[in-house]
Amino acid sequence: MLNHVMLIDDDDVTIMICELRLKKSLFCKEVISFLSANEALSYYKNQLQLPENERVLPDLIFLDINMPEKSGWDFLVELEKDILPSISAPKIAILSSTVDPEDTEKASYNPHLMGFINKPLTTESLNKFKMLMH
Repeated sequence: MLNHVMLIDDDDVTIMICELRLKKSLFCKEVISFLSANEALSYYKNQLQLPENERVLPDLIFLDINMPEKSGWDFLVELEKDILPSISAPKIAILSSTVDPEDTEKASYNPHLMGFINKPLTTESLNKFKMLMH
Protein backbone atom coordinates (compact mmCIF):
# COMPACT_ATOMS: atom_id res chain seq x y z
CA MET A 1 0.00 0.00 0.00
CA LEU A 2 1.28 3.45 -0.92
CA ASN A 3 1.36 6.22 1.66
CA HIS A 4 0.20 9.18 -0.44
CA VAL A 5 -1.39 9.49 -3.86
CA MET A 6 -1.98 12.88 -5.48
CA LEU A 7 -4.91 13.44 -7.86
CA ILE A 8 -4.86 16.46 -10.16
CA ASP A 9 -8.02 16.92 -12.20
CA ASP A 10 -10.22 19.93 -12.91
CA ASP A 11 -13.43 17.90 -12.52
CA ASP A 12 -14.64 17.53 -8.94
CA VAL A 13 -16.81 14.51 -9.81
CA THR A 14 -13.77 12.71 -11.24
CA ILE A 15 -11.83 13.57 -8.09
CA MET A 16 -14.63 12.19 -5.91
CA ILE A 17 -14.89 8.94 -7.92
CA CYS A 18 -11.12 8.43 -7.93
CA GLU A 19 -10.84 9.10 -4.20
CA LEU A 20 -13.55 6.52 -3.50
CA ARG A 21 -11.92 3.95 -5.79
CA LEU A 22 -8.49 4.49 -4.20
CA LYS A 23 -9.84 4.20 -0.67
CA LYS A 24 -12.05 1.18 -1.34
CA SER A 25 -9.22 -0.67 -3.04
CA LEU A 26 -6.82 0.07 -0.15
CA PHE A 27 -4.37 1.38 -2.76
CA CYS A 28 -3.04 4.10 -0.47
CA LYS A 29 -3.32 5.52 3.03
CA GLU A 30 -4.09 9.10 1.98
CA VAL A 31 -5.29 10.89 -1.15
CA ILE A 32 -4.22 14.49 -1.76
CA SER A 33 -6.49 16.07 -4.39
CA PHE A 34 -6.29 19.29 -6.39
CA LEU A 35 -8.63 20.83 -8.94
CA SER A 36 -5.81 22.59 -10.78
CA ALA A 37 -2.19 22.10 -11.67
CA ASN A 38 -1.38 25.47 -10.09
CA GLU A 39 -2.79 24.32 -6.73
CA ALA A 40 -0.73 21.13 -6.88
CA LEU A 41 2.46 23.03 -7.72
CA SER A 42 1.81 25.47 -4.85
CA TYR A 43 1.36 22.49 -2.53
CA TYR A 44 4.71 21.07 -3.63
CA LYS A 45 6.48 24.40 -3.20
CA ASN A 46 5.00 24.78 0.31
CA GLN A 47 6.09 21.25 1.24
CA LEU A 48 9.64 22.02 0.13
CA GLN A 49 9.74 24.83 2.70
CA LEU A 50 9.22 22.28 5.49
CA PRO A 51 11.96 20.19 7.07
CA GLU A 52 12.37 16.97 5.11
CA ASN A 53 10.95 14.78 7.88
CA GLU A 54 7.71 16.85 7.97
CA ARG A 55 6.98 16.84 4.24
CA VAL A 56 3.95 15.01 2.88
CA LEU A 57 4.83 14.19 -0.72
CA PRO A 58 3.06 11.72 -2.99
CA ASP A 59 4.42 8.36 -4.00
CA LEU A 60 2.25 8.47 -7.13
CA ILE A 61 0.47 11.25 -9.03
CA PHE A 62 -2.58 10.68 -11.23
CA LEU A 63 -2.55 13.67 -13.59
CA ASP A 64 -5.22 14.89 -15.99
CA ILE A 65 -3.90 16.40 -19.21
CA ASN A 66 -6.65 18.76 -20.35
CA MET A 67 -7.22 21.39 -17.68
CA PRO A 68 -7.82 25.14 -17.86
CA GLU A 69 -5.07 27.59 -16.86
CA LYS A 70 -2.29 24.99 -16.84
CA SER A 71 -2.45 21.64 -18.62
CA GLY A 72 -1.01 18.43 -17.28
CA TRP A 73 1.86 18.83 -19.74
CA ASP A 74 2.55 22.33 -18.36
CA PHE A 75 2.46 20.88 -14.84
CA LEU A 76 5.08 18.29 -15.80
CA VAL A 77 7.38 20.93 -17.30
CA GLU A 78 7.22 23.06 -14.17
CA LEU A 79 7.53 20.05 -11.85
CA GLU A 80 10.63 18.84 -13.71
CA LYS A 81 12.20 22.31 -13.77
CA ASP A 82 11.40 23.68 -10.31
CA ILE A 83 10.62 20.78 -7.99
CA LEU A 84 12.15 17.48 -9.06
CA PRO A 85 15.73 18.73 -8.64
CA SER A 86 14.92 19.10 -4.90
CA ILE A 87 13.20 15.76 -4.23
CA SER A 88 13.15 12.19 -5.42
CA ALA A 89 10.71 11.94 -8.29
CA PRO A 90 7.27 10.47 -7.63
CA LYS A 91 5.80 8.05 -10.11
CA ILE A 92 3.33 9.82 -12.39
CA ALA A 93 0.47 8.39 -14.42
CA ILE A 94 -1.67 10.30 -16.88
CA LEU A 95 -5.35 9.83 -16.06
CA SER A 96 -7.31 11.28 -18.94
CA SER A 97 -10.29 10.91 -21.22
CA THR A 98 -8.32 12.18 -24.20
CA VAL A 99 -8.53 10.23 -27.44
CA ASP A 100 -5.72 12.19 -29.06
CA PRO A 101 -2.99 9.74 -30.14
CA GLU A 102 -0.43 12.56 -29.81
CA ASP A 103 -1.05 12.63 -26.05
CA THR A 104 -0.43 8.91 -25.75
CA GLU A 105 2.73 9.20 -27.84
CA LYS A 106 3.96 12.24 -25.89
CA ALA A 107 3.41 10.34 -22.63
CA SER A 108 5.52 7.44 -23.88
CA TYR A 109 8.54 9.75 -24.29
CA ASN A 110 8.45 11.39 -20.87
CA PRO A 111 10.84 9.59 -18.49
CA HIS A 112 8.79 10.54 -15.42
CA LEU A 113 5.57 8.97 -16.70
CA MET A 114 4.92 5.35 -15.96
CA GLY A 115 1.68 5.00 -17.84
CA PHE A 116 -1.45 6.36 -19.41
CA ILE A 117 -4.85 5.40 -17.98
CA ASN A 118 -8.18 6.20 -19.55
CA LYS A 119 -10.80 7.62 -17.22
CA PRO A 120 -12.46 6.43 -15.12
CA LEU A 121 -10.00 4.90 -12.69
CA THR A 122 -10.92 1.24 -12.25
CA THR A 123 -9.91 -1.61 -9.98
CA GLU A 124 -8.21 -3.22 -12.99
CA SER A 125 -6.12 -0.13 -13.74
CA LEU A 126 -5.14 0.18 -10.07
CA ASN A 127 -4.10 -3.48 -10.02
CA LYS A 128 -1.96 -2.85 -13.10
CA PHE A 129 -0.20 0.00 -11.30
CA LYS A 130 0.31 -2.06 -8.17
CA MET A 131 2.20 -4.58 -10.28
CA LEU A 132 4.23 -1.87 -12.06
CA MET A 133 5.26 -0.28 -8.78
CA HIS A 134 6.76 -3.45 -7.32
